[in-house]
Amino acid sequence: MKIDTFIKLGSLAFGVARDEKVQELLKMAHKGAKRRGLLQPPTSPPWGMQGRK
Repeated sequence: MKIDTFIKLGSLAFGVARDEKVQELLKMAHKGAKRRGLLQPPTSPPWGMQGRK
């Protein structure tokens, strides 16, 4: 992919992300996912297993 194409796609993505309607839609989806329990905080490994790989 050419660099200018990549730059154009990036600027288009930022333009879409700044749109008010898109931001509202994402906020609604995020709240709905939290309410349904789809977004859970990451759990830590069991005690004593931290630092091991």
